[in-house]
Amino acid sequence: MFALDTTWLKIAAGAMACAVALSAGAFHLGKSVGRSTERAEIELKAAKNALNRITDMEKNNASFRDLTPRHRCLAFMRVSGLPDSACD
Repeated sequence: MFALDTTWLKIAAGAMACAVALSAGAFHLGKSVGRSTERAEIELKAAKNALNRITDMEKNNASFRDLTPRHRCLAFMRVSGLPDSACD
């Protein structure tokens, strides 16, 4: 009368396995997005700090003011730790 039907057990086991797989995938995706957001925030802080230093250099250093825009960009990228290729 109350015998378990093996078909329903298989369906329930499949649903559980699917739920575990989906939650694991969602976890790793969220972790990846969070890591890239954190990296972007760190790069933004570095760029702001470098911009402040470059602004101070422009005010106080006459030789820096005489540099070409490309060389200023290179100085900004090197000070902030960003890739030089952005100046090309």
